[in-house]
Amino acid sequence: MNTRKHGWPKESRSISSVCSSIGLGIIFLVLALPNSVAWGQNFRRGGQEFRYLRPIALPPDASTPIVVVEFYHHGAIQSDGKNVIVATGNELPPMRVLQLGPGDFCRLAFQTIATRSPYEILYGGPPFPDERRPAWTADAGLLLEVRAYRDCNLNNLDSVRQAFETAPPIGADYVAGVQHAGNPFTLSAEPYFSRYSGFLAISRGGTYGFFTSSQDCSFLLIDGKVVAQAPGRHEPTRWAKPETRHDIRLDPGRHRFEYYHASTTEAGVAVAAWEVEPKGPKPAMPSAIPPEAFRADAIVRPQVGPPSAPDQRFLPDFSFRIVSDIPLPNNDVPLIAVEFSEAGPSALAGSPRVVWDFGDGQTAEGSKVGHVFLRPGIYSVKLSLIRAGRPFEISNRIQIDRPRLNPQDKTLILDDVIGILEGYQPASLEPALLLQLVRAYLAKADQYLPPPPANTIFVDQEQAAATPAKDPKELEKQRLKYQKMALDAIKTALAGAPAQKGEGSVWLELANVGESLAREVFVDAATAVEVWRGCLARVQDPIAKAECHLALADVSINDMADPPSAQSHLEEADHLLGGAAAKPELYRKHQRVLGDYNAATGNAEAAVAAYRRAEESATAHQNEIERTAWRGAHSRSTEEFLQNREWERAIHEIRLWQDEFPADTIEGYLPLVTAKYWAGRQRHDLVTALADRLLVVNPYSPYIEELLLLSAKSDVARGQHERAAATLESLLKDYPGSPLVEQSRQMLETLRQSASQGK
Repeated sequence: MNTRKHGWPKESRSISSVCSSIGLGIIFLVLALPNSVAWGQNFRRGGQEFRYLRPIALPPDASTPIVVVEFYHHGAIQSDGKNVIVATGNELPPMRVLQLGPGDFCRLAFQTIATRSPYEILYGGPPFPDERRPAWTADAGLLLEVRAYRDCNLNNLDSVRQAFETAPPIGADYVAGVQHAGNPFTLSAEPYFSRYSGFLAISRGGTYGFFTSSQDCSFLLIDGKVVAQAPGRHEPTRWAKPETRHDIRLDPGRHRFEYYHASTTEAGVAVAAWEVEPKGPKPAMPSAIPPEAFRADAIVRPQVGPPSAPDQRFLPDFSFRIVSDIPLPNNDVPLIAVEFSEAGPSALAGSPRVVWDFGDGQTAEGSKVGHVFLRPGIYSVKLSLIRAGRPFEISNRIQIDRPRLNPQDKTLILDDVIGILEGYQPASLEPALLLQLVRAYLAKADQYLPPPPANTIFVDQEQAAATPAKDPKELEKQRLKYQKMALDAIKTALAGAPAQKGEGSVWLELANVGESLAREVFVDAATAVEVWRGCLARVQDPIAKAECHLALADVSINDMADPPSAQSHLEEADHLLGGAAAKPELYRKHQRVLGDYNAATGNAEAAVAAYRRAEESATAHQNEIERTAWRGAHSRSTEEFLQNREWERAIHEIRLWQDEFPADTIEGYLPLVTAKYWAGRQRHDLVTALADRLLVVNPYSPYIEELLLLSAKSDVARGQHERAAATLESLLKDYPGSPLVEQSRQMLETLRQSASQGK
């Protein structure tokens, strides 16, 4: 269990605080429950029993006709909202559920009635009959409803209205006027419908000119008649023109108001305005329809107290604040920082043990804690207060999404939350969350990359001169630290028998990242094998399994010099792929690794044929000019990385090269630079293996002599002097015209002298 305490900057605000005008705030208040509650019995109101009760902190002198409240119902309210009511004493005021979800969120409105009793929310249990619910009669307020978009005719009101009525709801609340940019209830990049409905309170009869500006279509109706419209798909109108104003005469009193809007993107805009008693056809000074025209002041938003159950008088409660999203490089899925606070009744206060389970496999302790969710989503967060060994628990499904921040709000960066992420338990994370954790570690590791060389186009020389120089060894140490954390997280998650299979694409991505770290950074072939075996045990799709088998064969041959271990994996991959059509890039890799296997086992004809088949697959989407340019780029980059001893970048470039140009293995230069890499990594057994393979595939390669000499040097480095001497003798005999003859002869003489002297 991770015990953490973290306070986020108070300047950051969540979507709930920014969009207070549409009531997205989530506020909990510690309140004393009414003395009239009979503990140990079910809560009975309106002739029916309920499982939970929440008090409402409505001021005693409140005279506003409509009350809007928000709370989380811990899974007790049905999806249709039929098992929740509001009561005051034995009376039931008119009530309407405005929004259920995401998760366990509930927003409802009710009308106040003349009573001295406190108001209560009762929920849970069977549905409450509709015929026993008082009808809604209030006409104050402007209700905004947002629903998911469905295809319709944006030029036709009836089509838009019908599509809206059948679309899934997203959110609803009372607002002050018709004005929004983007979906007010979510930052998700999806199109949507919106509808405003209510009554206009006209105190003085006269002429009113109405405007609408929207992206895309909008229709404004008064008493059921369209008075302004902007049909179709278009940008919002920036300026009021004579043709954009529509004048009608309104008598004093109430007038039915409706406004339909559809946005085919997430960035929809909708504004309704008017001009009172316009002086002429040219718009003079249009303004937003004021909140008092909708009697917006008739709505109050009190706080809701913690829940109670008949068998447990005191239940815990909590509030949360979405503080900031934290973007990761080259990743459109952000991390989300959230602050949680315990907000239960005072009877549970004191010094209980406060334990949080965030629903993502991570936990923490403390009355106020910060947590980083690795991706947006709905999470079941459980709060446990433990006193004298007795737990008091509550769990709510809450939506964690990007906050809507103002420009002045402070946002967090990865450095602000990396301390929390370092304490995460990878084994308890779902695959998609684990991938995000790995990406976060690698993003942090990349912060320690050395700066580009001086005097390049990538460097601001003035800024570089003012920046203190950092110790390259310390930078490398920190970078390796976070790369190791990423690799360890993948290993931990893939260790042992899988709890469940599935999530194939995510497991494959994790395995590919783990393989790159193991092979390219830490030169750890055994861990690469462990990672791919873990992935193989978790994926079900035949193509995904084939990818695992090919990776295992590749590592066995090219990183472990163990061709026999690769044979069964190649055969299984061939069976699963079923030819080139299934997935061309895997077919190409299969043929390339098959070529490596045949070269390693001495079958020259089969090796060359496999390399050729791989090359034919690779050339299908490139012309010769492009391929020549890319081959040269790989070659030059690899040479530079080797010269600068940038081993990680060198082997990464080599692997790209061999996958894109598999037949270059036959020509010989690719095996030579690969051998130079392994020599630099002190893996001399792989240098000699590469030399042996090139002798099989192409003994007449123009690079064979240099590779044989390097092989002999590697044999000396690993104490295989007799093998080194045999290689040199073969070089002198088979390639007498080589420019390396003299160097080879001197080396051979040195070996013979050492042997004669017993060294």
